[in-house]
Amino acid sequence: MVAYLIRRVLWGLSVLVAVGVLTFLLTYVVPADPARSIAGRNASAADVDRIRHALGLDGSVLEQLAAYFGRVLHGDFGHSFKRDADVLGLIVDHFPATLQLAVAGLAVSMLVGIPLGVRAAAHPGGLGDRLSTVLMSLLVAAPAFWLGYVVLYLFAFLPATRLGIDLFPIGQYKPLDLRYLALPALTLGLGGAGYYARITRTAMLDELGLDYVTTARAKGAREARVLVRHALRTALTPILSQAGLDIGFFLGGVVVIENVFSWPGIGRLAVDAIPSEDLPLLMGTVLFATLVIVASNLAVDVIQARLDPRIGHT
Repeated sequence: MVAYLIRRVLWGLSVLVAVGVLTFLLTYVVPADPARSIAGRNASAADVDRIRHALGLDGSVLEQLAAYFGRVLHGDFGHSFKRDADVLGLIVDHFPATLQLAVAGLAVSMLVGIPLGVRAAAHPGGLGDRLSTVLMSLLVAAPAFWLGYVVLYLFAFLPATRLGIDLFPIGQYKPLDLRYLALPALTLGLGGAGYYARITRTAMLDELGLDYVTTARAKGAREARVLVRHALRTALTPILSQAGLDIGFFLGGVVVIENVFSWPGIGRLAVDAIPSEDLPLLMGTVLFATLVIVASNLAVDVIQARLDPRIGHT
């Protein structure tokens, strides 16, 4: 168990280092010059050189990379000169909005997807299974931005549903206010519900074919009890794995959803940094998103190892 966790931690650290190097190299790949961007287009070459020297951009690549990792290890993700604020402070300010959207979206995905998967597995090959398979395929294939615009159209532009825009305002944000959270969470959740339905159906079908399910039925257990108490309970491992991956990805910022609904989360913060050539902010948001994903995956690994001791010995 301990050796397994050590391997997972080392793997997570290697991912963080790799992403850190890649985000640092953005300063050399993108056509933007951070010093010129800060000084302005009309600044003289001497002014640009002074800014470049002050930021340490005139050193070698290895020197700058070492300095960058040194700052990150001390919790310094850089300074956004476009916003005149520390990058880590901006991320912390926008994280609560992303956290609310991530938790709500994941809840919608599981509340919609898991019952669909259980219903499909209970009657494989039936009409309900076929209809749910079609619905799952549509939800998985639908692009997130398209689904978001469909939700906006239904609640904002159709005359018959104009009242919805008063009940569920868009383009705004208030902490812990479900009116503002409803439409973004619904869009995010429906997009992920297809995955949970498919995973649940597959896991349930595997479990329903095992001997302990046959024994439970032979003892006279009701079908609902067999499905929920026995099969679904055992099939939760792959569902939890997917949930851990999703919550990490969502917490890193749901770029498309946040932009469609003007949700002030980390994803939108990263997107806004691109046209403004705010490289420190872009690098900080990418590295923070990676950190969240690695941490959530590690947490899921620990939970799975506790639920299934065989995993800890692999």
